[in-house]
Amino acid sequence: MRIIAITAGGPGLEEKVHAALAAGAEVLVREAGLPVGIPYDRVVLHARIPGALDQAWALHLSSDMDVAHWRRAFDGRLSASAHSVEEAHRKLAQGADDVILSPIFEARHGREAIGTSGLHGLIALGGVTPPRVLTCRDAGATGVAVLGGIWQARDGVTAAVARYRQKAQMSSS
Repeated sequence: MRIIAITAGGPGLEEKVHAALAAGAEVLVREAGLPVGIPYDRVVLHARIPGALDQAWALHLSSDMDVAHWRRAFDGRLSASAHSVEEAHRKLAQGADDVILSPIFEARHGREAIGTSGLHGLIALGGVTPPRVLTCRDAGATGVAVLGGIWQARDGVTAAVARYRQKAQMSSS
């Protein structure tokens, strides 16, 4: 199961990204500009970042972006956000390699929590804590995406990623 750390900006971003990658997480960078010192060949860049299309091996699209259009313009790995199971499956059908579905556990930005039914083949985002990783995996999720649980961990990025990875590797029986 994949663990994806979605950047939350702030000081020490370069160091935190390197720590998350070293700990075994994938990283989705979504800053307003291309951060200096980030290994573009190892992270997913949000398509709205100026210059991302020229630098990225993988791009991520917001839910309002047309997957089919970006698929024609970009040969690399393409992921997209979705806020319903139906929207997620449409994005896969349009050519997205991965879809991050949110919010799964906690309502956010005026959207009700979706829950885990329908997560099969998708990546879960929204209230995913280490104990909830098994629930997502058992529902068929291919990964979980996390912001605060990794970037704001009191004991650091490396320890936080290790907690998520440990849960992802546990047996559910």
